[in-house]
Amino acid sequence: MDMQMVTVGDVDVAIPQAFSRLNRMPDDPPEMTAYATQTEQSTCMMFLQPVPSDQAMPFGNEQAVKDGIHQSLGDDQGLIEVVSGTTRARRNVMRSIVKTVSQTEGVQYGLTLHLDCSGFVLQVQGFANEAGATGIREAQVYEFARRHGWIDDQGQGWSRDPYDANYRHGILMNLSEDSRFDDSFLDHPLSVIRQLTLMLVRYN
Repeated sequence: MDMQMVTVGDVDVAIPQAFSRLNRMPDDPPEMTAYATQTEQSTCMMFLQPVPSDQAMPFGNEQAVKDGIHQSLGDDQGLIEVVSGTTRARRNVMRSIVKTVSQTEGVQYGLTLHLDCSGFVLQVQGFANEAGATGIREAQVYEFARRHGWIDDQGQGWSRDPYDANYRHGILMNLSEDSRFDDSFLDHPLSVIRQLTLMLVRYN
């Protein structure tokens, strides 16, 4: 994927070339910049902003982030993943993906990524929504899982929290949201969000 360089604070940040910068809105924080891109099955917005280091997720402490998200999820939300590590440039990074399900507008996948920079943290927030026909990935993977015996005729085994089998609140992650299916649905909003995450880590 081709990359472009943008400046956030005093740091040059590589983001995918497919994202175009949006005009500022009156209520935007002064140091925030917004970008957007679109595929056949998704629309995605990304917001870049420097934040104080004490506002960052705790680098290296995935469990604390998982616990915090579990405590704050709404009835229409579910945790997809929490990952910590370092970028190719050896910066600490922490990221999470949470889904929000609308009965009328499909599923939105929200990325929060914190990148440790010198003296501040770069916050990346991405929001990818289903566009066009919704539920295609879910329906096809459900049928695949049923045929292969991963779920029974009542759908048992389809949904669960990725980190806590006893967690039941909200709308749990389902098998179609496993990263193994991303390559089969490259335009799906979750695939787009994960690809964005991969590029941010690889090139920063």
